Amino acid sequence: MTVEDNKLTALRMIEQIGKGILDESLITSDICWWVPGMGIVPKQKFLEIMSAFGSLTKGDCQMTVKGITAEDDRVAIEAESYADLINGETYQNTYHFLFLFENGKIKMAKEYNDSRYAAEVLAAAGGLG
Repeated sequence: MTVEDNKLTALRMIEQIGKGILDESLITSDICWWVPGMGIVPKQKFLEIMSAFGSLTKGDCQMTVKGITAEDDRVAIEAESYADLINGETYQNTYHFLFLFENGKIKMAKEYNDSRYAAEVLAAAGGLG
């Protein structure tokens, strides 16, 4: 796979996780995810985190890509999120995702965000804090 292919796959991943979907066609079977405050989590734990987040929102979380950089088997994406929460508040966070590829699929993802903001806002919405 080319760097351009990897960029397209990473962009598709961002789109899908905003919808609460972990698209199996984009990832290796043993993908792991680095999450602030939790460290490296396996796929099943990340799915639980996504589900818990989804239960606090009124719909999808819109992810807006602000920048993308790619080299070799690495793709970095800067993004911003927007979601309406069930408590009437809004969730807006900034992210830096680093995706590591193996044979055209994401093998590891690292998600950096404003973890203090996330903890405070999501705790007020009823969970994940």
